[in-house]
Amino acid sequence: MAEALLELSGIKYRHKISSPSIFKPFNKIQGLGINNISLNLISGNIIGLVGPNGAGKTTLMKLLAGLLIPDDGKIKFNGKELENIIRPNWTKKMIGMMPENVHWYGSSTPFKVIERLFTIRNMKNNKIEKFLDFVGLGIKAHDSLDSLSQGMHQRLSLACALIGSPDILLLDEPMNGLDPVAREAFAGVLRNLANQGKAILISSHQLAELERMVDSVILMHEGEIIEEGNLEEIRSKYGIHNDLILKFPNEIKNLNEIFSKNKFEHLKIKQYEDGDTFTIKIKSPNEGWDIKTKQEILECFMLNKTIPFDFRSQKIELVEILSAVTGLDVDKVGMSLREKKE
Repeated sequence: MAEALLELSGIKYRHKISSPSIFKPFNKIQGLGINNISLNLISGNIIGLVGPNGAGKTTLMKLLAGLLIPDDGKIKFNGKELENIIRPNWTKKMIGMMPENVHWYGSSTPFKVIERLFTIRNMKNNKIEKFLDFVGLGIKAHDSLDSLSQGMHQRLSLACALIGSPDILLLDEPMNGLDPVAREAFAGVLRNLANQGKAILISSHQLAELERMVDSVILMHEGEIIEEGNLEEIRSKYGIHNDLILKFPNEIKNLNEIFSKNKFEHLKIKQYEDGDTFTIKIKSPNEGWDIKTKQEILECFMLNKTIPFDFRSQKIELVEILSAVTGLDVDKVGMSLREKKE
């Protein structure tokens, strides 16, 4: 079994908000934060930290990186518990962090950026080219920062997080602004790092972009972890399945007849106009879809000589999973303001 490089147990943190008064000009009150967080970062694993904006993801990332000190809880590095939750230097060297939305601009180059950071860390500069090659920036090493695409900027941020060869990588919204091609390339770099034994935690509010690259997910809502594990297992546990989507150029007039003839009248079906086309949405049964049933549904339309030009499973969005796990209505998830917990 792979080792846990970093373990959190019962971690709590509340932001301190300035609330001055005449007699207490430096007074602060407790704001929102995170509560009772327990998780393990395992060598070789990529974990997705998922939740809506304001769920506490960035706060947790900063706590993991040592930028914030918890109010309560236990932290272990390589099985060794820290005293007073104060980070010794050897633990800081284990972690590399890529913050959200780092802006690179100016006439400097990726090579010069990394060279400066190597110098600050008192590291040898003879491996910078190889270092940039690893994240796919080798051919752009001497191009100006202003000329780089958003994807190249993200790679440079990742390169900075990798300086010193940390065992743990914390990436806050690393896919922001990336096109599908750049996203795939970035995911390949992360998988390569995981294969080298790195523990990687990726924070995002976009479930779809993480689904194919992570080994498991941690689902956060209102400052707490409400579910974790393999995404498919979570969907199965809460009965969350993909609805079927069929698109046609024209309205299907005899829709009920088509399904009743083929013993599919028990399925919930909705047809609606979608721009210049018509969409039929078939709600998934509780047990989900099997390939045979999908084929039979498609054959129903083909026998009726109405062939859809699009036939696919609908993507499950984060809000739907949050709704299933929390029990809140879809339109209320992420809209409620958290009450301050004592």
